[in-house]
Amino acid sequence: MVSIIPRTESSSSTTPNLELPNSNGGTSASKTAPAETETDAKLSQTMFLAFVSNALDARLKGDYSPFEDLQRLFTVKPTAPDAPSSSQLRQILGALTNHVSRLDSSASILVRAIIGCHWAGRDDLFVGAYVRFLGNLVSAHAGYIPLVTHMLVQHLSLVPISLGRLPNHDPVPRSLIHDRAHFALQYILELVPTATPSLMPVLSAEFPHKSENKLAQVTYVTNLLRVLQYAPVLRGQVMNLLIDKIIQIDVEIQVNLDELDEEHEILEEDVPNGISDANFMATAKEGPHAQLLAEIAEADAADLDEDDDEDLEMSVQNIKDMVDKLDCMLMVMFDYLTPTFLSEPALLTPGGIMNSDAFSDISFEYLLQAFDTTILSTFRSRYTQFIIFWASQTSPRFIDAFLGVAIERALDPSRPQIARQAASAYVASFVARAKKLDRPAVRTVVGMLCTWLHTYIEDREEECVGADVGKFGGFYAVVQAVFYIFCFRWRELKGDDEENEDVMEGEDGETDKWAPGLEVLNRAILSRFNPLKVCSPVVVSQFARVANHLGLLYAYSVMEQNRRLGGAGNYMNANLNKEVESYFPFDPYRLKRSQGYVKDMYVEWQNIPGLDDEEDSEEEDEDEDEDEESEEEYDEDMDESMMD
Repeated sequence: MVSIIPRTESSSSTTPNLELPNSNGGTSASKTAPAETETDAKLSQTMFLAFVSNALDARLKGDYSPFEDLQRLFTVKPTAPDAPSSSQLRQILGALTNHVSRLDSSASILVRAIIGCHWAGRDDLFVGAYVRFLGNLVSAHAGYIPLVTHMLVQHLSLVPISLGRLPNHDPVPRSLIHDRAHFALQYILELVPTATPSLMPVLSAEFPHKSENKLAQVTYVTNLLRVLQYAPVLRGQVMNLLIDKIIQIDVEIQVNLDELDEEHEILEEDVPNGISDANFMATAKEGPHAQLLAEIAEADAADLDEDDDEDLEMSVQNIKDMVDKLDCMLMVMFDYLTPTFLSEPALLTPGGIMNSDAFSDISFEYLLQAFDTTILSTFRSRYTQFIIFWASQTSPRFIDAFLGVAIERALDPSRPQIARQAASAYVASFVARAKKLDRPAVRTVVGMLCTWLHTYIEDREEECVGADVGKFGGFYAVVQAVFYIFCFRWRELKGDDEENEDVMEGEDGETDKWAPGLEVLNRAILSRFNPLKVCSPVVVSQFARVANHLGLLYAYSVMEQNRRLGGAGNYMNANLNKEVESYFPFDPYRLKRSQGYVKDMYVEWQNIPGLDDEEDSEEEDEDEDEDEESEEEYDEDMDESMMD
């Protein structure tokens, strides 16, 4: 094979002087190539040009042998005995660059061989020549752009280590392979800016499947975000893609956990990251990309076993692995977004200087779009939505923007009931849990919701014949949202608008005043809509006890009446007595790696003085009794086991 390559002296002046990334993190215009024969080191540019020109000319005359020989130089395995050296291939690439205009679609078989060759693990001189060839190729023939960009994007994934382990070459780590792929991709996008729009479908197609391990996921996410440094026009699309892929893993975890729960009654403590739904009254107890990647080890394959206990153990472990994968991906996202939303200095962009406020405004707009199009319509996600929860609280204007969108979706009568209920859940959960939301903002949101409830009751109570979630689901979702917010934010809702927050900490009837509009709750409870019958029992129960204790209203008489009546007379309508979903998207965040970003912006459940203190004492006494009963049952079980 090597014998077909011309051998004589050459000049290295045609080697492109490209600033290549090296293993030390800097750039290198040249690097000594692996040791080769004296003849290989002095190959003649003139002879190589003649060799390539002859192959191309012969093909036009119907003699394909020289052309096929040229092609095989790039398809032969680097480990083959007759494989050409990097120096030889570099000289051929230099000659082909001079003849790039002749490499149209009729020569695509050669071009595909070059694009598919082992290039990323060779020396810097070869990589420079290779990137220069790619740039000239796509400049002359735009039809090759998808092929070239696809190959380069593939090099941004978790490439095999063997890709950087070529014979007679120094080992090239994955990080340097990624650097080289970014370098080549950026070079091509600068040469041919029109190639940028066609890049997005490739980035999406090469995203690892949700079943791939966390190292593969984090590697690609990190590199995908790095692409935005030189292709900022893709920022919105990339943000939406990332959120879509992350939320798929998030939902998969919830589905698997529910299925496992049904089969084995798995407990939340079996999955220590806390991925099961939490009662909203409970209180949660609980670097850089390169460093994160270094900490991630590839998971070993587990052996399958037919035993049920081992199957359960394996299933739990699979869920734990998925949770850790989700945690790592969210960690990268938070790490990437932090400088955008929390840094003060102006940013240099391709269009010039953009101040940090303008840049963060654009970035938040992209996240808000992803929330509206992807997150809001995904019911089962547990953690992905905390990206918008966190970003919203970095600025009051972002809080206003997020709540504006969520409230509009919740109160829009043209939207499907299920969509409105989901939006109401986001409003409720955000207002309840967002620590940066101040007292005036809480009262403003609750006032808006209560005003809407008042108008709704005035306009539609006459057509109501009983609690009907199918017909009035949007109304019940808003009522439940106010119930939920009140349980968490009663301190902010107590007193006049002009009173400060410190005064609100007082208890024992210091003031009987409440935020304007809350009186509509009593009317709603006593209305034909009867929200206490169809709102989540957990929310209703907690609201009733808090509202009664604080003197807002008394709901137990209606609750008792509902219990007595049950479903009598409603069997003809499946929507009657149907419950409103009790999904609250910002339940406690328990992912170990990324929770640090959320905890300082998160409101935990606080006991209500004079109410929870007494109940906690009663529960302790009950727990002691239950522990004694459990010990007795355990002893009985052990006795039976020994007898068997």
